[in-house]
Amino acid sequence: MGRTGPPRIVGDAVPPETRGGEVTRRTPIIHPAAACTRFETRPCFSHSWVDQTPIGDGGEVARYAVDGVPVRIVNREARSHGDYVFDPPEYRLPPRQLQILGEAVEDIADAVPAEVELRSIWTLRPYIKSRAKDIVYARLTACYPDGNDARDIDKESDFLADILCRYTAGYGAIEILLKDPNIQDIYVDAPSSQTPVAVVLRSDIGGAVRQKCRTNLYVGARDLAAITSRIKFETGRPFSEASPVLEAEMPRLGARVTVVGPPLSDKGLSVAIRKHSAAAWTMPALVANGSLSPLLSAFLWACVAGRRTVLVAGSRGAGKTTLLGAMMMEFPLSQRIVVLEDTPEIPVRRLQALGYDISSMRFSHSEGDSAKDALRVSLRMGESAIVIGEVRGEEAKVLYESMRAGSAGSSVLGTIHGNSAKGVLDRAVEDLGVSERAFSSTDVIVVTGLIRSPDGTCFTRRVTQVTEVRDVGDKVALVDLFAADPGCLCAKPTPEFSPNCKSMMGIAAALGLSPDAAMDIMKTRAHADQLMAERSPGERCSDTERVESNEFLAQALFLPEGPEAGLERWKAWHGSRSRG
Repeated sequence: MGRTGPPRIVGDAVPPETRGGEVTRRTPIIHPAAACTRFETRPCFSHSWVDQTPIGDGGEVARYAVDGVPVRIVNREARSHGDYVFDPPEYRLPPRQLQILGEAVEDIADAVPAEVELRSIWTLRPYIKSRAKDIVYARLTACYPDGNDARDIDKESDFLADILCRYTAGYGAIEILLKDPNIQDIYVDAPSSQTPVAVVLRSDIGGAVRQKCRTNLYVGARDLAAITSRIKFETGRPFSEASPVLEAEMPRLGARVTVVGPPLSDKGLSVAIRKHSAAAWTMPALVANGSLSPLLSAFLWACVAGRRTVLVAGSRGAGKTTLLGAMMMEFPLSQRIVVLEDTPEIPVRRLQALGYDISSMRFSHSEGDSAKDALRVSLRMGESAIVIGEVRGEEAKVLYESMRAGSAGSSVLGTIHGNSAKGVLDRAVEDLGVSERAFSSTDVIVVTGLIRSPDGTCFTRRVTQVTEVRDVGDKVALVDLFAADPGCLCAKPTPEFSPNCKSMMGIAAALGLSPDAAMDIMKTRAHADQLMAERSPGERCSDTERVESNEFLAQALFLPEGPEAGLERWKAWHGSRSRG
């Protein structure tokens, strides 16, 4: 593979024999259902192919557009995956427009001003858009000797300049997938020119959509190398045969990217992209999605309000960070929060925009001292809630030592890998070196899981277990407060969940209430969460609405008249707000 050079405006000159046209290829394929030939095409300025083999309307389960690009999702018989079929307009341009774009690419590449920083997407892309529009406008004007409406030429110039930007300073056809709000994950597997790009759709897309889909896009090796070069120089991370894995957060794309190259990936480059949700999930939205019950939502609010220590556990992609972000919105705006992360995944900027006082600290898990120092500093920053993106290193010992000594003045929230409460305990003790005695500082473990359909094409995220950690001498006992019964997807309360359980008694003490009063307030809160979750299909409780509602309920539920009176006041307030 060698070293990846600095990003160029164009990876290769447009071959003379293809300039002004498109390239096509026919690929014989064998499928258990039938043998056929795949008809693929690409414009002269791209090395990525789009399969344009017709697929009938039979089995179509969704149709929409992304930035004007038509998208169809089709479920075909005898296939466990769906087909994500999109039709980029640049793959259907007439020869005249293709020729103009090919010439514009060469003109721009030959005359890049010295002051334009090729490594900075912020300066490169605006320059290319402006320069491309000038070049394209001049050529279009020459193509219409009789004179066309200048507004039509200007509109066509904008359209072609946007395409040129996408393929020179951007990520090519993959940009369309990045912009699709229904897509959660994008996978480009080696060899990329022979393997269709795969996508995973969001679990809340609804309908009969198969969430695991194969697209009709095949990314050429040259295009993928150019994309990798762009990622490398935007992030400043090393990538070579000596360092064949590049993992980076791409804030501009709103995604986390992992690139693997030779010698680890012997058939070429592979890329995995995990997109972050544009909007933060709220507890009522998770209730509406079936991830947890209103009572469990209210219990997690009580844990936050009652300064409990909560670990959110699960496997990769189980929704740990999503649930953690929703729990952070249960804090009152008056609560100061310190966030510690290795990789920025918690929606800190959005929470700050909502009015939260959040201090964000970055550290490296590869440097144990960095992680421990960051945690020690956060513990000295006054009465603050502490949120840890992932508990997985040497800092775990410092965290538990501090919690046992009472240094953490408010709630402590974090995520940890583990498929069960017992798995979390084993990981903390065996892998992280935390004694069981110290682990007893954890109050609650919330386990999220992926519930897959029998054929593996669809999945949902559910809270499957909520466990209380009880101190038993030098050991701990794990007692389920909520558990998913066989045949039931969502965790339900167990007989152990009562006003007298350890968690409720701790919450009541923190709030200055009796355990029975704390339970009454929590159940009333569950009623409010249920009402916020009951919306028309497709409508989700916004983060702004949730924060405003929490601020109102923080006062109303603790009125001398009792929580029921406060709920009635909240209903009147919420109803007037909804009508407004």
